[in-house]
Amino acid sequence: MNRFADEYEEIAANMPSEEERISEHNEVLLDRLDYIMPGLLEEEDFDGWMVIGRENNEDPIISTLLPGSLYGASRITAFLFTKNNRFVLSPYGSQMSDYYESAWKVEDGDIFDSIGKLLMDLRVKTLGVDYSENFALADGITHSLFESLRKQLSGQVNLVSAENIAINWLQTRTDREIEIYRHLDRIAHIIIRNAFSRENILSGMTTTRDVELILKRLASDIGLRTWFGPDVDFQRRGVEDPRSTGVVEEGDLLHCDFGFICNGLATDTQQMFYLKRKSRSSIPEGLQDVVSRTNEVQDILARNFIEGISGNELLRVSLKDAAERDLDATIYSHPVGYHGHGAGPIIGLWNNQEEIKGTGDLKIRNSTCFAIELNNRSPVTSWSGQPVYGFLEETVAFRNNEIDYLDGRQEELFLI
Repeated sequence: MNRFADEYEEIAANMPSEEERISEHNEVLLDRLDYIMPGLLEEEDFDGWMVIGRENNEDPIISTLLPGSLYGASRITAFLFTKNNRFVLSPYGSQMSDYYESAWKVEDGDIFDSIGKLLMDLRVKTLGVDYSENFALADGITHSLFESLRKQLSGQVNLVSAENIAINWLQTRTDREIEIYRHLDRIAHIIIRNAFSRENILSGMTTTRDVELILKRLASDIGLRTWFGPDVDFQRRGVEDPRSTGVVEEGDLLHCDFGFICNGLATDTQQMFYLKRKSRSSIPEGLQDVVSRTNEVQDILARNFIEGISGNELLRVSLKDAAERDLDATIYSHPVGYHGHGAGPIIGLWNNQEEIKGTGDLKIRNSTCFAIELNNRSPVTSWSGQPVYGFLEETVAFRNNEIDYLDGRQEELFLI
């Protein structure tokens, strides 16, 4: 058994129980409410922020405000934050007393009457609610709930977009969350290294779909849920398609894209492997450079990560720096957090290396996490000059103008 299999077994044996998961979730929630929320409210001009949703059609932010034993809104559920108070209006209100003051009970009648009275008592004149033209995760209030609020408040309270605070609540991480992320990144690397082994991959027999299912099984067996795919493909000498799928053969350059969600945080990782020919003891000349030159692109992007720079400007200067070093780079990095494609500034798209209106205009903030996702194309001499792509992606933290590769990064082509 290889050391990665041993590490996987150790991780499986130490996965938290449901009670432990809930306890950690609740500690993190209280930490965020106490130390992140007040600072975000200070940045806003409105008097209060309301997150409101209906059962089975929740604002995506609601799940980030609930204790770990609850999984969604009950009937209509609303949270109200002001600079000095935080309230919940929900049939579950009494179950959230450690986190919020309950401002409504079912026997109180119409929840909108209670909302109106609460806002009047708090002298809220301007209320932020979650609607946004550019950001789906900040656009959670439904039309009917917005109209119900508008009708109830009848001009006494001005409803404005809470786009900024919604995005910043979702993207800002506490130190505790970043350390949790460090552990999750290690789990992602161990799962990938276990899937890409000779025990699982047989030349001429194993398909890319087989490896995708192995990745998914290794995650689900320890209680993790993949949030996409996962995706596995290969590059092969003499084949132009850089994302080929099907039966794998010796001499193929394999690539995976794998991400899971654990207790509310999403990972996103891409790594590359070479399926060694049995007749050869080494990797063909130039293939190792595919990874090292892609690392150069990562280094460029990391150097240009500065608090206050926009995603669009970060993309522009990084592509310029890469071109000056004769790197054929494509950058498409994004925030991660509660969602795999999380709230915050987008840094390019795989099909758009120009400015991206809205999402690309957001500025990089401190204490956030990203998937550093990109590729670089390099001609490989031993493959008759065929262009070969280095596809790499790592979950990182950004703090104090530095990129932290939470569990390191791939710096050499892994051998199968």
